[in-house]
Amino acid sequence: MNKLLKTNLLLPMMADELNYQVIFVRDISLAAAFFIEKLGLKKEEELLVAGINCPVLKMFNGHRLMLVKHFEPETEPTVIYTDDCLRDFCKLKRQGIELFSVPIYRTKGLSCEFFDPSGNHILLLEERDYTDA
Repeated sequence: MNKLLKTNLLLPMMADELNYQVIFVRDISLAAAFFIEKLGLKKEEELLVAGINCPVLKMFNGHRLMLVKHFEPETEPTVIYTDDCLRDFCKLKRQGIELFSVPIYRTKGLSCEFFDPSGNHILLLEERDYTDA
C-alpha cells in the first residue's frame, strides 16, 4: 500500500498527522501483544477501519502507532520512540528478539533495529539533543 493511501486512511480521525503512524501487520492481536508486552506501548483506543478494529498504541513521546491488517510488511523502517534505547535493546535481546543492529548514535539520537513478528523493519529510537544549551 502506498504512502498516500496510508495518509488518507487517517485523515478523518486526526487533527495532527505528524503524531500518527500506520504499520501494516499480518495478525493484529499478535502485533498488539508484541508492541505492548515487548516495547511497553500503551493501548489508547481502537478505531474501525474497513470493518476491522485497529488498535491505536501510544508511544513514550506521545506519538501514536495504528496497527492495520495487511499481508505485506512495510518496505521502509517504522520508527518506534522510546525513552531508553539501551534498556529496551537489552530487554529485547533477553526475550529472544533477534536484533540486527546494536545501539548506534544517529543525528536524531540512539537507535537499534529489528523485525517485528509481521516482518516489518523497526527502528527503535531514543531521541537525543546533541546541541549545547
